[in-house]
Amino acid sequence: MPMCDGMERYWIIYNGEIYNFLELRIELQDLGYVFTTGSDTEVILAAYAAWGSACLNRFSGMWAFAIYDTVSKTAFIARDRYGIKPLYYWFSPEGDFYLASEIKQFTQVPSWKAKINPQRVYDYLFYALTDHTDETMFKDVYTIPAGYSILIDTNEEGVLNECGKIKVRKWYAPVENSYRGSFEEACATFRQKFDYSVDLHLRADVPVGSAFSGGLDSTAIVCLVNKKLKEQGVSELQKTFSSCSVLEEYNERKWMDEVISTTKIDASFIYPKGQDIFSETEKIIWHHDEPYQSQSAFLGYHVFEDSRKKGVKVLLNGQGADEYLSGYTMFSLFRRLQLVKKGNFRQLYKEFEGMTLRSKTNQILSLSYHFLPIRIVRFFSKYRRRHQLLKKMIDTKKLGAKERHPFDNVSYKFDSVFAIAYSQILFDPLQKYLRWEDRNSMAHSVEARVPFLDHHLVEFATQLPLDYLDGYNDSKKMLTHALKDVLPEAIRNRKDKKGFITPEEFWFRKEFSKEFMNLFKSYNKYTESILNEKEVFHFLNKVMVGKESFDYTYWRMISLGIWMKVYDVTT
Repeated sequence: MPMCDGMERYWIIYNGEIYNFLELRIELQDLGYVFTTGSDTEVILAAYAAWGSACLNRFSGMWAFAIYDTVSKTAFIARDRYGIKPLYYWFSPEGDFYLASEIKQFTQVPSWKAKINPQRVYDYLFYALTDHTDETMFKDVYTIPAGYSILIDTNEEGVLNECGKIKVRKWYAPVENSYRGSFEEACATFRQKFDYSVDLHLRADVPVGSAFSGGLDSTAIVCLVNKKLKEQGVSELQKTFSSCSVLEEYNERKWMDEVISTTKIDASFIYPKGQDIFSETEKIIWHHDEPYQSQSAFLGYHVFEDSRKKGVKVLLNGQGADEYLSGYTMFSLFRRLQLVKKGNFRQLYKEFEGMTLRSKTNQILSLSYHFLPIRIVRFFSKYRRRHQLLKKMIDTKKLGAKERHPFDNVSYKFDSVFAIAYSQILFDPLQKYLRWEDRNSMAHSVEARVPFLDHHLVEFATQLPLDYLDGYNDSKKMLTHALKDVLPEAIRNRKDKKGFITPEEFWFRKEFSKEFMNLFKSYNKYTESILNEKEVFHFLNKVMVGKESFDYTYWRMISLGIWMKVYDVTT
């Protein structure tokens, strides 16, 4: 990098992979383009020369790139559909425009000064939200949103909008449709598209492995890859990388062993140690640019580290499936809302029967909220117990933020599979998970690939009827039925979804209580009194002895100071 075309008209800087570049290369050769390399980078240049900005619609992959046209003096900048690869920009005090894959790159500019973005820090502290807008936690540093592009004409002025942000164009706008086929037909189509996506994501000139959690999504990838390797007669075993725990309550090893017993894979396991949090968090936050929500990011960091040590430079993982295949409770909640609207209380009662009193109460409250105007729901949410505790711990005035919900200005309707899926993909939670994945992998020079985020697959699944995706005691129906020939029965029928769990509750409450308290105390001085040390101490102590429920609030209180110290952030 950078690379230019044969005529030296177009120059590109690029981060990512175009998986269908071989097919595009043939198409461009038919148009008369002569290639001098075997790279996908040259294919992007040729595609832009041939089709202009419309080339984006032809790409399958993940990317962030900028192409400069030396003839028209324009710069075309684009990010992939779902924001798999990051892209940030910043204007220096001198008015210079900087573009980067990571915020830390801006710190090398002499005039850089890291300032806090009060409203985004508020979102993080109160709502555990990051990466949900085009703003970052750094003042005046912005991200180009997923599926957006920019065209800058260097001959003209006026590239900024009224908010001081660069003018962006939404190039990717999926259309909501309704699928009319049967469930069996849908399963066959989903399987064909998933097969093709995995084939594309396996294209590489370096060893390819899989990140393996023992859950349904990563198991689907591991088992399908295993099937393909067997069919191709490949003798080398597929390499997988997993994080486990010595504490049985947090250990997914038994589910991994179920898969290993039915496949031939070369499985590698790590057992991250809680004490490493205290020596490694500064380094990990530096890699992440912004704070992360929980120790899942810590575990992921070590999985990619293990992959690098074993010489595997590319890892496939199951990121992205939950957001549109009913992996989260939003889908089951929507299905139960439909039961209420149809008056099918018998089925609703049946589904509530097996729940704990707390789960049942939460479900009823959540269903009730959706019959109220959103402004009423947001108003009452400010009076929840945890929110009131946070108000005691966080000095909003010193922070300089307004007390408002992060999504007050987002027009989101909870009324279809399409709406739910794209909200979860483009806003929360997927965007922050993709950042974690990208930073953890890039920290070890490993490329993370996400077959579930092939746009053909996502666009197909988001037009399916809700009952093709989610049913009573049967979430992720499409995935479990479409891949039933490769998935072990124990995994297909598993009901206790845990995700990428960590033993951090045990670490915080029992094993390293004193160390976590000291960690907060040693870094809180960098928050410039945004956090009330006395109130935070009181809260953390109550969580440790069980007088307050455990969640990831403890880590947000700790990590803010670490981030401000690492990046020398001031208010």
